[in-house]
Amino acid sequence: MRCYGKTFCKVTKLYYFCKLTFNKMSREEEQQQNSPEKHPKQDFQVERLAFFSDAVFAIALTLLVVEFKAPEITNATTFDDVVQQLFDLKFHFVAILLSFFLITSFWMQHHQLFKYIHNYNTPIIVANMCVLLPIIFFPFTTAFFAESLATIERSITNPDIYFLGFKLFLINAFFAASAVYVFYWFAMVKYKELSFEMPKKERIKFNFNSYFSMFFIAAMAVILFLTNNILIIIAVPYFALFIRIIVRRKIVKSEKAAKV
Repeated sequence: MRCYGKTFCKVTKLYYFCKLTFNKMSREEEQQQNSPEKHPKQDFQVERLAFFSDAVFAIALTLLVVEFKAPEITNATTFDDVVQQLFDLKFHFVAILLSFFLITSFWMQHHQLFKYIHNYNTPIIVANMCVLLPIIFFPFTTAFFAESLATIERSITNPDIYFLGFKLFLINAFFAASAVYVFYWFAMVKYKELSFEMPKKERIKFNFNSYFSMFFIAAMAVILFLTNNILIIIAVPYFALFIRIIVRRKIVKSEKAAKV
């Protein structure tokens, strides 16, 4: 019992030490932000954070094609054999195009936020790293998703096997969309003094795109966990697109009415 009591005391002391250290760092950052004197490397550090993030996005996009294997060509290989090998990669093409679209969309939102960020603190750095975490997993989930789709042609009787890759892919995409919105909230809402004000029109559009992405991806993931019916799964994107068009038209109408 004494051993457990000493361990508990040490853990408690370590917790309060870390808490005091973090609070001290936060106060120092707040004093620096409120200081009328601008740090000479402030702009450079913000750009450095943006460049680092851009590099992670670019590497993730590049790694998507790693799973593409060139057709094996020998002296006995015919034209039809090469075409067949390329046709066998169709699911990899589908998965890569989908991932490319998602990563590019997240990067565009991320890039839009850095257009207004002029300073930073530890929470903003942590939020930015949380955005990059699911991005680096896209090459893996994309390859797994493609292999899961390929199992459909191999007549595997258990549908949970070939839907597992799609589920993991959607979960990763949902975390990416959520992380981008959390980053927006930290940079533009909680610590809005560290950013220039985003125009109302852009803010509404950003929130709409973020909410729609999270809702659509979450809905697809939930439906996949509830049913393996192909027709229902295919119908969800069309229904989501229909809802997006209706909501988008209402937003445009409200913007026009506000101008008048």
